[in-house]
Amino acid sequence: MTVEKTYYPTITTNYIFDSALAYTKLLMVAREGVTYDILVSNNDIAITNRQVLHQPAYGAMYFPSEIPFNENETVNIVYETNP
Repeated sequence: MTVEKTYYPTITTNYIFDSALAYTKLLMVAREGVTYDILVSNNDIAITNRQVLHQPAYGAMYFPSEIPFNENETVNIVYETNP
């Protein structure tokens, strides 16, 4: 099943944790309407502008640390759940 969800992340952070994202396939991630390239790894790897690291074992998404979330910023995610 395909799910679309909007997140309102904590300001000054660069990550989102949601157990619903564990072991899912991310189809689209957009931060304030700008789509990001999705990298998948359970290890820490370097990410740059317009990249997001999805760690499926933890339900975590990391955005570039140089660009922390601002007040009232939103992140939209479309993902597939496991059957």
